[in-house]
Amino acid sequence: MSSIRKFNKYCAHLETLYDPAWSIPLPRPLPTNLSALRESPELMEEVWIHRSIGEVPRWLDDSDVRDGIRAMLKADRCSEELIRITLEAENLCRWFGRELAAVELALITSSCTS
Repeated sequence: MSSIRKFNKYCAHLETLYDPAWSIPLPRPLPTNLSALRESPELMEEVWIHRSIGEVPRWLDDSDVRDGIRAMLKADRCSEELIRITLEAENLCRWFGRELAAVELALITSSCTS
C-alpha cells in the first residue's frame, strides 16, 4: 500500500510540473482499494516513459479508444470460446451416439440369446 501511495504522490507532483507541449499523457493515480486496483487498466500502462514525437496516437490519449480495444479483444476471446464449446458439444454428441448405439446393440443381442 505504501508503494501505491508513493506512486500517487509522484503523479500529483508530475501534474504540477506538466507542460501540455510535451504531448505525453500523465500517469493517473492508482486506486488504494485492492478490488478497484485489480480492475484498473492504469496498473499495466507504461505509456509515459518515452516522449511522443508528433501527434499522440488515439489509443494512447483517448480512454474511449482503449475501452473499445479491450471490448474488441474480449469479443474475439468470446468468438474463440464459442468455437471451442461448439467442438466440445459435437464431441459430446458423437460420444453419446456411440454409447446409445452400444446400449441398443446390447439390448438387441441380449434379447436374441434369451
